[in-house]
Amino acid sequence: MSRMRPERAGSVRRLCVFARLDAPGMGDLVQRNIFLKLLREAHPHATLTLVVGETVARAHRTLLERHGYADDLLTCPDPVHAPGDPAPPPAFLRTLRDRAFDLCLVDPDSTGLDASHAHAAGIPRRIALPTGGPGDASITHPVRLPPPLLGRPDLYEYATGLAAALGLPTPLRAARVVPPFPYTPVADPFPTGDGRRVVVHPGGAPHWNRRWPAGRYAELCDRLLAEGARVALIGSPDERSDLEALRDTCASGGERPLVLVPHSLDALATALASARVVVGNDSAPAHIAAALRVRTVVIYGPTATEYLWSRIYPLHHGVSLRYPCRTLRRSAHDPAATRCDRGCATAYRPDGEYPHCLTDLDVSTVWPVVAARLGTSYEHEREATP
Repeated sequence: MSRMRPERAGSVRRLCVFARLDAPGMGDLVQRNIFLKLLREAHPHATLTLVVGETVARAHRTLLERHGYADDLLTCPDPVHAPGDPAPPPAFLRTLRDRAFDLCLVDPDSTGLDASHAHAAGIPRRIALPTGGPGDASITHPVRLPPPLLGRPDLYEYATGLAAALGLPTPLRAARVVPPFPYTPVADPFPTGDGRRVVVHPGGAPHWNRRWPAGRYAELCDRLLAEGARVALIGSPDERSDLEALRDTCASGGERPLVLVPHSLDALATALASARVVVGNDSAPAHIAAALRVRTVVIYGPTATEYLWSRIYPLHHGVSLRYPCRTLRRSAHDPAATRCDRGCATAYRPDGEYPHCLTDLDVSTVWPVVAARLGTSYEHEREATP
């Protein structure tokens, strides 16, 4: 176990985190609770401010204010994605200086803000992962990553490096790295009755083509219903018509899936927490379910991201065909420009043009994983979590 010298009590009163200023998905923001919770453990009496871009604040204010570990938000003008992006406006740097922050953590995916801007704002302690960029010279407390177990650093290794930089004990317990998802339970969305509950999320943010074809989900739901499970299709309001079409595609002759369109994140979390298993694409509900300690089966297509959280999501199981082309680097700003070695499109297409890594994945491959988790005692598995 290693421990740096702890900070003097009361020496850090105000913290800030430079998060991504562009538009990450909700799942990316849910994961950031990992870093915020570590900061809270290191400085439990300090005020914690999350710095985000204007677009992020508009799109995800409820998540960031009510379902995270920050005390408040500070918005920064969105960055301009062009060569030679300008520095943040002087007025924003003055705002940072006026807040008199004692410590700044730079998110490893931060865009538009780095340790040099924290330095310019007079923040004396600046924690960041060196990336080879111009901000490295302004880092006072570098995050040192342990040797990567999986070839590339994952979130467990970054959390361990951050904990060490904050003076917290390491190594961390992998199964305890992700903090609980903060929410207020609302009414149970399932009708009363028996049956093992399965929540299925067939949608997700449309910037990547990572949705398993709807016909495969219909076949999976039919098998779940035949096994006596109670199935709910869940999604956002703009996915309601897709959910209803999927429900109507399921074979008749018995109970059909319930369609749930939660009106709030509290309602979404309540539905996920009530499930025996959550099945879906790589999207925000899967990450929220993992933070709720619910068993998840996640289907991965052209994005090779499950390695990032494979160690810190103990009840999470990814299913993919592991085609080599999924390791290609992709830009969230222009996914249509990326093509795999099979010529598949990586941008989402509502007309049903899916990449081979999703169309080649049949229900016979996914079903054993789902069935195993559906038949395992939830209480036994939760108690067995290290």
